[in-house]
Amino acid sequence: MPIKIQDDSGDKEFFTIIPNYIANHSTANDQALYFQMKRFAGETGECFATEKTLMGKLKIGKKAYDKSLTYLVDKGWVSYVGLTNGKTRPIKTYKINNIWKMNTNHYRKISSESTVSSKKISAESKRDKCQKQHKISAESNIEEEPIIRRTNKEELAEQSSAVSLNSIIDLFKEINPSYKKFFANTTQRGALERLVKQHGVKKVEWLLNVLPRTNTMKYAPVITTPLALENKLADLIVFIKKEQIKPNRVTTI
Repeated sequence: MPIKIQDDSGDKEFFTIIPNYIANHSTANDQALYFQMKRFAGETGECFATEKTLMGKLKIGKKAYDKSLTYLVDKGWVSYVGLTNGKTRPIKTYKINNIWKMNTNHYRKISSESTVSSKKISAESKRDKCQKQHKISAESNIEEEPIIRRTNKEELAEQSSAVSLNSIIDLFKEINPSYKKFFANTTQRGALERLVKQHGVKKVEWLLNVLPRTNTMKYAPVITTPLALENKLADLIVFIKKEQIKPNRVTTI
């Protein structure tokens, strides 16, 4: 049976964005069906697709398809609008709802709670440290670092790492109009994390500032994604050294 899909999610054209809230609160089938419905709706915000087509894209049966569609509707991410007159028979019509405000508020709340929790942990760590100092004997200069303080440092380091990756992804703006999809793409983020771990933030930023030039040069490897940068890094470095290329924006390494 054909279905009609309207996209009122408020996304931009030319690429499909999946809110992190959906990625973190649904199964693989649910996410895949949501993605395909948004992709079929495309730039016009509305399209027709058959249940058979969607099931074929997901490689699932009717039971699994109905389960995921029901879940999307129950969660309010997709709405059943009703029946629309078709050429031969009525068509089920669905609408992709705009949940970006809910998505943003959810993660802002988590960030706020994390900040409050970090401050509380820091205060408790200082109090515990003072108590231990009073108990340590005069002849001992060894002070044990509270486990909870180390945990807090690890959390802050992870948050700092995420911020660094996001700032590096922003540098892809000049070479890939669809760069925003890298923020939620685990494959692309994984490639970028490996590059930063192996070569450092400054060197990766330096290379990204070179790419707007090299991508237009003859015989240069064309690189527009973090994964492509990881796979073609050796060829890019050889080309840069051969041509003695410098970035448009000066970045020291």
